Amino acid sequence: MLVRDAVRTDLPAIVDIYNHAIATTVATFDLEPFTVEQRVAWFTQFGARHPLLVCQHAASILGFAYYLPYRDKAAYDATKETTIYTRHDARRRGVADRLYGELIEHARRAGVHALIAVLGGDNPESRALHIKHGFVPVGHLHAVGRKFGAWVDTYYFEKLLG
Repeated sequence: MLVRDAVRTDLPAIVDIYNHAIATTVATFDLEPFTVEQRVAWFTQFGARHPLLVCQHAASILGFAYYLPYRDKAAYDATKETTIYTRHDARRRGVADRLYGELIEHARRAGVHALIAVLGGDNPESRALHIKHGFVPVGHLHAVGRKFGAWVDTYYFEKLLG
């Protein structure tokens, strides 16, 4: 498995992974799938300052991870919010572990002070991944999203790199 910076030609696989999560999980609160064309502008926000990493095996993209600004205020510049998704048939194969390890190292090298992760719903696998990588639970918001006809909680995790 190779973890590398995403390129534009990875976008169809990234969109497929994300659309599957939209349709089958509460990991994202998006309700409608995206087209590749809709995600082109989203893709342009990534680069040296805010990486989008993919995990590739052979010719297949197995997952992606990134961080972006936590909030749009100058005082939050050294705090980033992380996101990670793996292809549904690639779970429990070390993909998320590899991606998060690389993403966290990138953040350290870039001088990021804090990483925030927001988990949708009660997701023991994602919780375990975050704890394994040194994130600690710092908050729980009750019934703040509605998906699949039910109210969904969010859980906040934080990792200080400083």
